Amino acid sequence: MKVITIAHQKGGVGKTTLALNLAACFAQGLSIGVLDTDLQGSLTGIRDELDSITFVPFDGQLSSLTKQQFDILIIDTPPYLTNQLPELFAVSDFVLIPSKVGFFDVMAIKATIELLKQTQQQQPQLKYGVVLNMVKPRTGLNKSVQEILNDYGAILLTTTVSDRVSYTRSAITSGVFASDDEKAKEEITGLADEILTALGL
Repeated sequence: MKVITIAHQKGGVGKTTLALNLAACFAQGLSIGVLDTDLQGSLTGIRDELDSITFVPFDGQLSSLTKQQFDILIIDTPPYLTNQLPELFAVSDFVLIPSKVGFFDVMAIKATIELLKQTQQQQPQLKYGVVLNMVKPRTGLNKSVQEILNDYGAILLTTTVSDRVSYTRSAITSGVFASDDEKAKEEITGLADEILTALGL
């Protein structure tokens, strides 16, 4: 089983929406579990709408995760930096860090990346990537934002995820793969493929 954790210390960057849509994408050919560690329980609240995805109860203990029998387990995290992130990273194979293109959103990545690098010292096999999310039309990665990412030594994924109505509605449509938005499907599929490649799958 491969564990993918979606984390960023800043709220409002689309972690839960990406968790939902990546789970829906992977579920087209793999067995998928989702662990919602966010106290808001946004994903857990729509569990009955997602027949192909199994929700794993979270009791605050991560030791039981190794007993799960999925191809991929996706962990959604709260919209703030918790002291449980190092423990989550320690059980992960890949950490996805979503960020908007804004200056302050990218700056907020620093603490998350520092935690990741500390974990990698003990687990060098841990992979991660930053995905630019909720990108507005004709909005590129400006030079100052690129410089910040470079200074942090951040690994920026090639795929970007646009700001689309279909993502906003995905919580009530069981993900974009139940919609007719082909561009959104291509973006999520591209992101899923990048993650699988990083994991050597």
